[in-house]
Amino acid sequence: MQAGGSSGGTARERREAKVRRRRTIRTVVVAAVVVVLTVTGGGAAWYLTSEVGTLRAQSTTAKDLLTTSDRKVADEATRAALSAQISTVDQLLAQPFYTRFPTETVDARQPLAAASDAVRGSMVEFARNAVTTGRRGLAAADARGQKIFTATEGKGVADAIRSNLRSALDTSAAVDEATSDVVASENLAELEKAVLDMRTSISTLTVSTDALSEAQDAVTCPAPDQVWDPDSGVLPSSALVAIPWAPKHFVRADVLDGLVELDAAYQQAFGEHLTINSAYRTLVEQKALYDPASATAAAPGCSTHGLGLAVDIGGGVQAFGTEQYNWLKANASTYGWAHPTWAEPNGRVPEPWHWQSVLAPANAA
Repeated sequence: MQAGGSSGGTARERREAKVRRRRTIRTVVVAAVVVVLTVTGGGAAWYLTSEVGTLRAQSTTAKDLLTTSDRKVADEATRAALSAQISTVDQLLAQPFYTRFPTETVDARQPLAAASDAVRGSMVEFARNAVTTGRRGLAAADARGQKIFTATEGKGVADAIRSNLRSALDTSAAVDEATSDVVASENLAELEKAVLDMRTSISTLTVSTDALSEAQDAVTCPAPDQVWDPDSGVLPSSALVAIPWAPKHFVRADVLDGLVELDAAYQQAFGEHLTINSAYRTLVEQKALYDPASATAAAPGCSTHGLGLAVDIGGGVQAFGTEQYNWLKANASTYGWAHPTWAEPNGRVPEPWHWQSVLAPANAA
């Protein structure tokens, strides 16, 4: 009995030992659960915090892109789509932290990235189109500059003014060559720089061309209402058409319809065509008519007749105050023709017979 009692203890002792073992097991299990919850819960929190931070940074970048892309996209719908995605992300980020699922944050990133990429692609397309347009504008400015430069050679304009245009033309050629391969670029910064370079070159070229043209005008055309034009008297035949009822006389093709309509109305009023005495004048003809001592004919290169935009009319129109003249004064503008201020009775050179298209330089001879 003693041996059994000493080895197994009393019943009370056995019960107490069993309770202690249960407490130990419970403590270990609880500790293990706490460790697991701590590890897994903390990891989830860290992961969710990291993803939210990434999404928030992505949203900030997208907002900056939305601002910088204003009026710089080929398709405005891409900006609307990006704006919608930013709103969706902002709503998600505004939710309480504990209500978010990690997958919601991750899932929101892909559509935002896609919308941002679409805007960037549209910006590249817009800039590429601007390069193409810029090259056309530069070519047009260059062609005009080359024409003015050639036409003013040896015509009395100061060398410094012509040198400025020559420099602008050389710069234009260099810019055009530099941007010739940029059209195919995917680099937005490179495309936008090309557009800026071309706009700067066009501006410089235009200012230099205008300065030379004005300087030549000052040398060639003595009257303030005369305008020098390098095309005066040298228009190609393709730009001119014969007046149907006066086929020996020509005007610029784009003003003929108005003249024909004016003549039709004149016939209804007077029963006859407008009497055309003169129209387009070549440079040779302008030189033959010009008399420096007389203001009647404009200096060669300064005449709207040389641009195919003027006609001299007889048949009663050649005198102020006649019925025919008064009718033209009242009706010509309806058809795109006018009597310039300088040719009025109190003008610099009173010429009742001189009528010109409204496309002619204002009040030019």
